Parts: sequence; structure tokens; C-alpha cells
Amino acid sequence: METFFYPLVEKQMEVEPDLSKWLAGGPADSPVTHEKALQRAVECYEKAVEYLDELDVWEVEYDASGGLPGLSVPVKAYVDIIGEHKKKGPVIVDWKTGSTKPDNFQLETYAALLSEVGYGQGGNMIGGWQGRYVMLAPGSANTRYVDLSKVDPAEVGAKYQKVREQMEAKIYKTQAGFNCRFCFQSENCLVNKGITKRSVYYDRSAEDGYPF
Repeated sequence: METFFYPLVEKQMEVEPDLSKWLAGGPADSPVTHEKALQRAVECYEKAVEYLDELDVWEVEYDASGGLPGLSVPVKAYVDIIGEHKKKGPVIVDWKTGSTKPDNFQLETYAALLSEVGYGQGGNMIGGWQGRYVMLAPGSANTRYVDLSKVDPAEVGAKYQKVREQMEAKIYKTQAGFNCRFCFQSENCLVNKGITKRSVYYDRSAEDGYPF
């Protein structure tokens, strides 16, 4: 893992040598940076290998990008793993290195896109998809397998279209939070800094729907 990890860090340091500006995961009072980041990478790698022992892998980083019924724009989607679990059958896997338990919509999107292109129909597909977020971080919540066999691409497309229409109407939800410390616009942002001479100068909410 060190052989793989350190060259990546070295390459990114050429872009931004100040590590305090790098996006960090984990709790705000103890972010995963520096040596903690390497240790987390090792822990996640070991857990991933353990899970893969139970899987016959068909695809890695599969490009499932495409259209959905009722959606005016295409969806970009790259599926971490597609394969067959020894007990669960055909499964769509997404790796998660954080500790926040996700909802099912990302997996539902993958299943809808694969359905639209006919992936597995008449081929590897056996009895419908199962989905699984594999939580790799130590102490993170486990997620159950999710039955994706009844996912309706039209319903998934409608959810995305609603968001698309909000974007076109310039309706955005902006909330200050932990990640603001890594945003190069944080000093210019009304939400993050409040009303200052600088944030007011850079305010573009009337034109763009967001505050900088």
C-alpha cells in the first residue's frame, strides 16, 4: 500500500504542497490526514480484499453512463464492481471509505442504467440484482444487501429530472460545514463568512443561484 500510496501523494503535492488545504474525511476534531490517511488506506484495502474473496468479479469501474426515461440529460455513472456473490447472486457493489451510512439511491441509479442498456439480460443476469455498499472504514456501519430487481428506470429518471429543473431555475441549497475549510471560495462566500465587504462583492446569487 505504501508503494501505491506515496507516489499518488507526491504527484498531488506538485499541484498543492500545503496539505492543510487538502480535503479530509473523518470527524472534524480528528480528520483523516497525513499518517492517518495511509493507515486508513491500508485498513480499507484489507477489508476490500476480504470481501472480494466472496465474489466472482465481472466488471471493475464499469461505465454505465447513459440516459433514463424522462430525464433531459445523460447520467454519468461508473460502477465500482459488478459480479456474482457466492450466496447473494448478481450484485452491484459500491465501495465506501467513510463512516456515514448511505441511502439506496446510488445503487438504484446503477441498476436503472444497467437495465436501460440491457446489461446481463440473457447473459450473466440471474434473477435480478442485489446491491451492496461495502463500508470499508473501521467501525463504520454495515449495510445490508438491497433488492434492486424491481427498480423502475422511469422513477429514477423522474427524481433526477426534478433536480435538473431546480438547477435550471437556479434553486440551490447551500450550507456551511466542515468541508468549507477546503473550498478556495470560502472567504468570498456569504453562507460561510456572512455579510462582509468581500462576500458582498463576490455575491452572484441573483445571477447564478448560489452565493459566489
